[in-house]
Amino acid sequence: MKVYFGFNDIRQDGMGSAAINLLTALTEQGIKVQPVHPWKKILVEEYMKFNPIFLTDSEEEPELKDVIQKMIDIVNDDPECTIFSHFGSQNWGAIVPYLRPDIKVVVSVHSITPSSLKIALANKNRTSLFIPVNWRIEKELQKQFPKMKVFRIPNAIDTKQYPIHTHSDNKPIKIIFFGRIENYTKGCDRIPKIAKILKDKGLKFEWDFYGYFHWGYENKYYELNKAYGVDDVITYKGCVQPNEIPSTISKYDIMVMPSNHEGLPYVLIESMACGLVSVASLLKDVTDKIVNDGVDAFLVNKNDIKNFADIIYKAATDIELRKGIGANARKKIVDSFDIKEFGKRYKEAFVIAESDDTIYQTKHFSSETFKIPNNLKPHILARLIPTSIKTILKKYI
Repeated sequence: MKVYFGFNDIRQDGMGSAAINLLTALTEQGIKVQPVHPWKKILVEEYMKFNPIFLTDSEEEPELKDVIQKMIDIVNDDPECTIFSHFGSQNWGAIVPYLRPDIKVVVSVHSITPSSLKIALANKNRTSLFIPVNWRIEKELQKQFPKMKVFRIPNAIDTKQYPIHTHSDNKPIKIIFFGRIENYTKGCDRIPKIAKILKDKGLKFEWDFYGYFHWGYENKYYELNKAYGVDDVITYKGCVQPNEIPSTISKYDIMVMPSNHEGLPYVLIESMACGLVSVASLLKDVTDKIVNDGVDAFLVNKNDIKNFADIIYKAATDIELRKGIGANARKKIVDSFDIKEFGKRYKEAFVIAESDDTIYQTKHFSSETFKIPNNLKPHILARLIPTSIKTILKKYI
């Protein structure tokens, strides 16, 4: 079995971690993996050990029409390739109709947004298997397909790499936000409000941010911290490489994740693996399937700023609570989200895909007439609704 993966850039975020963990898990299962990229923007050095193929040397995304023929040929021309897989991306989805008929297609679905689902399902009749990363996506996919075509596999980590945090009475309490820094999906604009309540309560704390700013959020980040008077307790620490994540997270006491939406949030399972107290948004069929609320982490309605602050304060001022929650959290991740089982599940999924006996027809590709099909374009509402309005909707839908 040889699997080609269509990836784009690899950044210091959850999708980058997902790619690295998947390739690692499959390699340990004895599966040949070959990642391919239309351009060469790799911000994670350790990823290079998988010998990715770059179709251009540019770090800028090229026009799809200029590279799609190379994208098709690189997969079709390897006789060993039995499976092609991607993470629901528009450009890699575009090559699917032109793949050799014997190559099976597997799509990992990481988001429930209308645009993400639309693109992931664009070639559903040519796709042998869909892999949702959470329970909510699984339910959405099962409305359209028989269960045999939907195979849920949540993200996982190598728990042995994550040192366990030792909770102590040392002050100030150390709180961490880890991930893409923006308010559209990650709800970062809630954090200054939460921090102000904690500060008004007299809690001694430091709240550090790790990640990269997205969608032009950097100026707003600093403006909000200053407006709420918390710029003395909230500090931006920059990005870290994936191999630095375990040691970085384990230095903290509490992780806060006030997201509007998530796939399968790496920061949550990584923080729990380190034995931190995690306080996260209650996301139906996502975080409530990971967390036993009040036992191994805490879940809060995403718009309930006061409750976020109250729970953080309670955990910060009760060391025995932190120790108990942290121990339960570590056990939960070791038992349910370890990378070894993750690799076995993906191998099983690819075996199922290989056994698909459907006879597929391959379309002829013409660069002269190619244009992106409508079914690979974002949902029409995503194209028409301004980002400011979508940001508001994300908070309440």
